[in-house]
Amino acid sequence: MQYLTSVGSFLLILGNSLLAQNANVAYEDFLSGADFQSLQAFVTGNEVSYPAIELNSDQTLTIQFDELSSQAGDYQYQVIHCNSDWTSSDLFTDEYMSGFNENPIRDYDFSINTTVSYVNYRVALPNNEVQFKISGNYIFRVFKEPDRDSTLLIKRFVVYEPITSVDAQVIRPLGIDVSETSQEIGLRVLLHGLEVTDPFTDVNIYIAQNNRPDKVLSGIKPTFVRDGELVYTMPGQNVFQGSNEFRMFSFTNINRMGLNVNDVQYADEGYHVQLRLDESRNAKKYFWEEEMNGKFIVNLQKAADSYRSADYAWIYFSLPYEQPILDGTVYVFGAFSSWKCQPEFQMHYNFDQQMYETELFLKQGYYNYMYALVDNYTFQINESRFEGTHYQTENDYVIYVYYHPRNGTYDRLVGYRVINSKYQ
Repeated sequence: MQYLTSVGSFLLILGNSLLAQNANVAYEDFLSGADFQSLQAFVTGNEVSYPAIELNSDQTLTIQFDELSSQAGDYQYQVIHCNSDWTSSDLFTDEYMSGFNENPIRDYDFSINTTVSYVNYRVALPNNEVQFKISGNYIFRVFKEPDRDSTLLIKRFVVYEPITSVDAQVIRPLGIDVSETSQEIGLRVLLHGLEVTDPFTDVNIYIAQNNRPDKVLSGIKPTFVRDGELVYTMPGQNVFQGSNEFRMFSFTNINRMGLNVNDVQYADEGYHVQLRLDESRNAKKYFWEEEMNGKFIVNLQKAADSYRSADYAWIYFSLPYEQPILDGTVYVFGAFSSWKCQPEFQMHYNFDQQMYETELFLKQGYYNYMYALVDNYTFQINESRFEGTHYQTENDYVIYVYYHPRNGTYDRLVGYRVINSKYQ
């Protein structure tokens, strides 16, 4: 059992041929440069859903992003199958999909009446050019001709088969050292006739808190096996820090102060949004607020199509702190940062004001975020330094059940379920 961390992982993803050469690298969501923004993937019609669709169903996945430009680019996309750990699989294209594996992105719109010009691109999967044959992990890769080996962005998603079913619940752990700060997931997997020869090697469970790539448990072994049932109830086995509810703000109307917004000004041909002063919650009692578990939604109030009508603005974050932290670097992070602590999301200490500050260029909408400290030596994310951690926190837990028999050639995703610690 281990956490899969993505801290400090600045991946340069290359073409399909190079993916095979780097099969030991776990591929992550990726945006190249500041010209590409607002990368999202969700089940079509449900913008707060996780990127997972059922194989051979009517569901489609919408992947959308912006390029800060006044001209549309000649962009192509690929869909590539991966193993359960997000390394590229050894399958040929025609083994996992029908259709063509290099397709132009034809669905795009130019921004309308915005201070910042951009082009919004969208792809729905599956479509007439791409149909999935098998379940598993996939990456959506965008490149530009003629430099097909240069990746501009990557988005991860999954296609699952509803063969097994997962019965799970979030409980308060018994250990004295974690009972106040953590959450434990008990679960059992019902196989429903799936022929599993060795459940300890053929079945692999991944559990992700809020679908974060930096908060994943894997390598979990069943406590015991019944006829057609795998039970995972070893005390202390599936424990996550509860963390805290996400901070949030909204900027959907330039004429009205949004949630946790202190001031909006128009200057230098753009909007500048000053958020209210934040504060460390490390020593504070738990307080529940309705939020989106780290997600963001593009939204312009009363707009028929927010994706091409919402504007971009500089958002100013401020976190008072008595003195700078010497053993780590402070970041703002969330789904908008692809759950990574990278230089563009780093905060800097203002000695005169005694606070950490930064500004991010974001599209109008609703945002969840947290402050995180990245250790200078281990590169581990420590969000509890500023946010605290509580067993009561409302979290999603996304459970993936992979099946790979000894004679199999890939990791089938035969079970998928999202449970919530509060609404279970």
